[in-house]
Amino acid sequence: MSFSLPSNSGDLVTVPLPGSHRTVLDFFGPTCQPCAKKVPELVGRRADIEQRGGKLLLVAVLADGESTADAERALAKWGVRSPFLVDRAGASLREAGVKDLPATIIVDPNGRTRWRAPIGATAEDVLRALP
Repeated sequence: MSFSLPSNSGDLVTVPLPGSHRTVLDFFGPTCQPCAKKVPELVGRRADIEQRGGKLLLVAVLADGESTADAERALAKWGVRSPFLVDRAGASLREAGVKDLPATIIVDPNGRTRWRAPIGATAEDVLRALP
């Protein structure tokens, strides 16, 4: 799996992240209620993820009519200040084989999915899945 998406600041970012042992992708939607709990929990553990060789990357999956500003407002409401990727057409979801939000997967430097979070997975589960 490999794809490129713009970030909320407009830079094009390629997944998996170059130089990262593992890329932790967390897909969220601005109106996703379960995401409001999961995203802040994961972002709060970013240092632990990085300590285990991972890089956390948030991916805002926007529905028709939603904007980058909607995703920024949702994150602010959830108490999260973090850059994120913007997926307007669902390309990253298709590439990752994700159907429902929230969703978290871990990919290796070659783009192979190494772990897919089960429904209800916590930040602790993500940490345990990192080698």
